[in-house]
Amino acid sequence: MPTHRTPARLDDHWAGGPAPDADDLDQLVYLSHLIGQETRLVQPGGGNTSIKLGDTLLVKGSGTDLRTIGRKGFTPLSLAALKPLRAAETMLDAEMMRFMASCMLQADAPTPSVETPLHSLLPHRVIAHTHDVATMSVTNLTDAVAETLVAELFAGEIVYVPYVRPGFPLARAVSDMADRLPDKAIGLALAHHGLVVWADDSRACYRRLLGAVNAIEDYLATKRSGRTVVGPAVRPIPSVEVRRRCAEHVLPVVRGALGPTNRVILHFDDADDILSALADPRMPALAQRGMATPEHILRAGRLPAWLDLDPSAPADTTAEAVRTQLGQQRADYEAYHARHASPGEQPLDDWAKVVLAPGIGMITASRDKRGAATANLCYRAVLDTIANAEAIEAFHFIPETDVFEFEHWQLERRKIDEQDARERASLLLPRLIAVVIGAGSGIGRAAARRFAEEGAHVVVADIDGSAADAVAAGIRASYPGRAIAVRVDVRVDESLAELIRQTVFEFGGLDCLFYTAGQAPKFTDVTEIRREDLQQQLDIHYLGAVLAIGGAASVMRRQRLGGSIVASVSKAALAPGRDATAYCGSKAALLHAMRVAAVELGADSIRVNAINADQVETPLFMRFVQERAAMRGVSAADQLEAYRRRNVMGVSLIPADTVADIAALLASERFRFTTGDIITVDGGLPDAFPR
Repeated sequence: MPTHRTPARLDDHWAGGPAPDADDLDQLVYLSHLIGQETRLVQPGGGNTSIKLGDTLLVKGSGTDLRTIGRKGFTPLSLAALKPLRAAETMLDAEMMRFMASCMLQADAPTPSVETPLHSLLPHRVIAHTHDVATMSVTNLTDAVAETLVAELFAGEIVYVPYVRPGFPLARAVSDMADRLPDKAIGLALAHHGLVVWADDSRACYRRLLGAVNAIEDYLATKRSGRTVVGPAVRPIPSVEVRRRCAEHVLPVVRGALGPTNRVILHFDDADDILSALADPRMPALAQRGMATPEHILRAGRLPAWLDLDPSAPADTTAEAVRTQLGQQRADYEAYHARHASPGEQPLDDWAKVVLAPGIGMITASRDKRGAATANLCYRAVLDTIANAEAIEAFHFIPETDVFEFEHWQLERRKIDEQDARERASLLLPRLIAVVIGAGSGIGRAAARRFAEEGAHVVVADIDGSAADAVAAGIRASYPGRAIAVRVDVRVDESLAELIRQTVFEFGGLDCLFYTAGQAPKFTDVTEIRREDLQQQLDIHYLGAVLAIGGAASVMRRQRLGGSIVASVSKAALAPGRDATAYCGSKAALLHAMRVAAVELGADSIRVNAINADQVETPLFMRFVQERAAMRGVSAADQLEAYRRRNVMGVSLIPADTVADIAALLASERFRFTTGDIITVDGGLPDAFPR
């Protein structure tokens, strides 16, 4: 059976602990960070911690992350107000959430976690709830085997709890057991749901947690010792070159198939341990047994999709195989849905969040990069759990009816649906992937930021790698995971190809290209122009742009989701300028090439539009002003005044953000029926009016 790692003991990282003057809540924050930073204890967003201080319960709020939670991430609730939970036999989810809201001591605190009743009904002061691989490995077995094993390992210190749906049902079941727990009990092993450990303070809780997890890890090591847990592989794992070339074609096809109406962002993982796991002949059947906890259903889906592909096959053959196989598995999902759904209840759009492709790797999908990366970590934990459980007995998950109930649990689905609604209502470019070439400064930098503000994931591309890094870092500071920087030289074919390749491997595809790379003109009379002057302008403004358009359009075609291509052509494409033969000619050539591209790509719903921007306050334009002023023997201020007088609106310098706004609009669905057009942002230059 495959594995990602040999079970190993977790080290105690408490060290000196928080600051000497840290209070009890600071201690809990520190404990939470230690747990959250170890993915074998919890995966991002999962797990829970709490502390009781006097008559107040402070519990991790909904939507927070143990890795980064601060003091304000814990919701304070009145323990006295929560006491009626002990007498409640049943409680609907909506009733439970209203009740907990009424117990909150701060109106602006996070919404209470659905696990709040569990933390409330257990009498212990500090509680930590993990989804650790070790506990999942010994509780994703049959009840009889799991209960016996937990009893043998812990002799009553950890008590086994059969599966009950998280939320109030689990809290009720644990509350009923509380009076019967042995005096020496320090925690609970929840079937298919992880480990709960308690203590009087955070340090002791952490020590007990590590002790319990390491006891299981030691046991797993003995079960795995001397056993062949990997392979034999069904077929050899292809070379890096073969599988990466295949993945470059497969990822956009998968993205298009999973998100025909609601786009997804992908994460790709072809690490050796993943490839070894997927090559195991038992994996197709084992993967169909389910996840490791209900929370993994939320983050990694009900079941992974499986692609049986030949990485050495032609790209078109592989693409058709991907679409056919995912289509069949979508039909299987709809049949599962029909078996359990209420009348009128629609299948979920995000039916597949993990796609396993032997010989290629693991693909995970979500609304954003962070979600896709989380799905990857969650399914890695599932693979480890499967391997360990198979070494003990056999991996088992909850029944299909319970899976459906949790997958459609309204408390969790409401968060997803509400976020979808907010995206559609407030953002121009939600879930789009945009490449901005020339994004290190000026118009490109403004556009990269604007695209991110409107919900896009952005590839910041520029010949100045340091400038691109700075822009991408600035975007990530506000929108984590949503930007990468790529150095690109549009004069080099392989550099352009690598840009497209990195975009696909990072985010899964491409929806928008904004080309705004520029080369300052060399002002020369037509009688003195040299071939090298012409070539320099053509390389940047025409050849590089057309090849970038072709590379982006190829990805868009594989996705079958349409797309938008926008390029900045400036007034030079429409109006002649003295001593600027090379510059004007290259821009005019690009404009006409874009018109041809609009004709060729229209049937694929790929729109191609240009922006004629002039007098925009960018480093390139200001250099242009200085050179024109020097040629004419005037000051830069006088040159700017001449430009102001020539446009009908009397505009001097135009902010780069203005052009970025137009680029974002052209990339959005608001311009979904516009192609082959040119929009001016120049204050009104009659010579450059498009018509």
